[in-house]
Amino acid sequence: VGAGVDLAKDTIAYCRIGERSAFSWFVLHELLEVKNVKNYDGSWTEYGSLVGVPVALGA
Repeated sequence: VGAGVDLAKDTIAYCRIGERSAFSWFVLHELLEVKNVKNYDGSWTEYGSLVGVPVALGA
C-alpha cells in the first residue's frame, strides 16, 4: 500500500474529529478486508485535550 503503510501491523486511523478516519477505516476494513485496522473516533480533538500524553513532532 502507498505511503509506506505496512498492513501486517496494527493500523489506527485518526484525523481531527473522527469523520475522515471513519471513512479510512471503512475503506481499509470493509472494502480492502484489512483485519487489524481500528478507528480512533475521538481523534485529535480528544487526544489533544489530554494533559501529559506523548506527541511526536516532525515529518
